[in-house]
Amino acid sequence: MELLVAVLGPILGGAFSIIIWQSKSNSEQIKDSIKLLHSSVEQVDDKVTSMSIDNVKIFATKDELMRHEEKEEHRYDTFREEMEEMKVDIKSIKESQWKIILNNNKSI
Repeated sequence: MELLVAVLGPILGGAFSIIIWQSKSNSEQIKDSIKLLHSSVEQVDDKVTSMSIDNVKIFATKDELMRHEEKEEHRYDTFREEMEEMKVDIKSIKESQWKIILNNNKSI
């Protein structure tokens, strides 16, 4: 029995040491990979941001941007006017419905 413990004790201790060392090594590799991935994502983000700014500088002049803004403002104004007209129409429909209901109730 003592011989068994004397032989298995160091073997099991060594196995546990190897398992612990391997898991620590793996966690460090994962941590380093995540740091590398994070820095790569930041580099891509910076590149995309600079490309979008460069594209606007290259392809859109100030006049084009102003025209685009004016079109958007006109579209918004038109939409707002249409919404106001719809509100007035809905209000008149509701008033008509109430008048019809009141007239029907008076006849009863």
